[in-house]
Amino acid sequence: MATSQQNGTLGAATGLYVALQSTGVVELAFDAQKGVKESLSVVSINTKAGFMPGWLTVSGDKVYTINRMGYPCSESDSGSVTAFQRATAGSSSATGETGLTLLDQTSSNGKGGVHCDVSPDGKVLAAANITASTLSIYPLSATGSIGKPTHVFDYNKSDPGPKEAHPHQALFDPSGKLLVVPLRTMDRVDIYSVDGPEQVAKIHSIPLPDSTGPRHAAFHPVSSSKAYLYVLSEKDNTVRVYAIGYPSPVSPNLTVEFKQVLSTMGKDVGRIPDEHKDLAGEIVVSNDGKFVYASNRNLSRSDFDTVAIYSVDSDPVHDDRHLSYLGAQELAGKHPRMIALSKDSENRWLAISHQLTQNIAIFERDPVTGFLKDLKGTISVRANHAHQPDIEKVTFAEDLGVRGNWTKEDLKQGKTEGPMCVQWK
Repeated sequence: MATSQQNGTLGAATGLYVALQSTGVVELAFDAQKGVKESLSVVSINTKAGFMPGWLTVSGDKVYTINRMGYPCSESDSGSVTAFQRATAGSSSATGETGLTLLDQTSSNGKGGVHCDVSPDGKVLAAANITASTLSIYPLSATGSIGKPTHVFDYNKSDPGPKEAHPHQALFDPSGKLLVVPLRTMDRVDIYSVDGPEQVAKIHSIPLPDSTGPRHAAFHPVSSSKAYLYVLSEKDNTVRVYAIGYPSPVSPNLTVEFKQVLSTMGKDVGRIPDEHKDLAGEIVVSNDGKFVYASNRNLSRSDFDTVAIYSVDSDPVHDDRHLSYLGAQELAGKHPRMIALSKDSENRWLAISHQLTQNIAIFERDPVTGFLKDLKGTISVRANHAHQPDIEKVTFAEDLGVRGNWTKEDLKQGKTEGPMCVQWK
């Protein structure tokens, strides 16, 4: 296993981090000049992100993760949020074992850590725990350490009833003034106002039809006073479009207007029944605001899964047809839980974490048409021995995404060991 540091500048679109349930955080290098099987390589591994990491986010020279359970000890139900310092080009970590140095770790205040995000100013960390139905808010210091939680919103106490909330995401808008929390089982999206870690309060809720299953959301800002919010729902496989009007001296209240709903499964396709066969995964928006991508996960077929592609019309006159379904393209594995566009201005690359086949794949993207071009890389992160604490003994098995003839047992293993998230540096 390679453990040398990746060459290049910090933040260049040539490397990625992976939240891998079986192992921890895996750092990858990407060289587009090499072949499909050689372009991705393991740079470093860190096993200190807790048991079964569920998500990671990159904020400047820091990486923050959240894991499912086992904090502060293996018998504990709660997960943890963890802060890491990224190694700059040419340097090594204090331990010499990884490109990430552990800075801080504390309780996520609930079981099932599934998502975390950092405000654009780097001062607030939000964490969603799906099993416990809690949302935790933390202050972040100038050095990146995590303070005591300023808020722990417990939906089981605030919204008791037959349906638990199961928050699946805690997403800051580009201004850092709003926090969006999709409640997957409660079929609702909550919006919080944010003015630093102390001042966080729910100001709006978006109700959705039963068995919708809102999972993740993405923002498309068009001005200082308006943005579009795209809500991806995994149970009925839809994207819902909302126009967000920010508070202003003229209109002091946040406005949220429903505009459109489209399927991720095809043009003019209606809502899919909640049969747990097709589950939408992740949604992202290109930097230029011209295209939206949503991953599809199928649990009943053995072929590759897909990504749905939409074009965007930002003319407010056309809000009822803001998105247009262009088509779906095959990916390079099963269960694309998360997709991420590279951070260059053209978003030239799309990275995919395939949870069940346990591989990371990268496609080139055409910024003019929005469609994906060639597969540029795929690498296995399927650990031969899960939860191996000694990084020198961590090895990865054959890439099932390339092989394409996986077994049910292979996919079953990926459910609890596969990659949950991939992020560009």
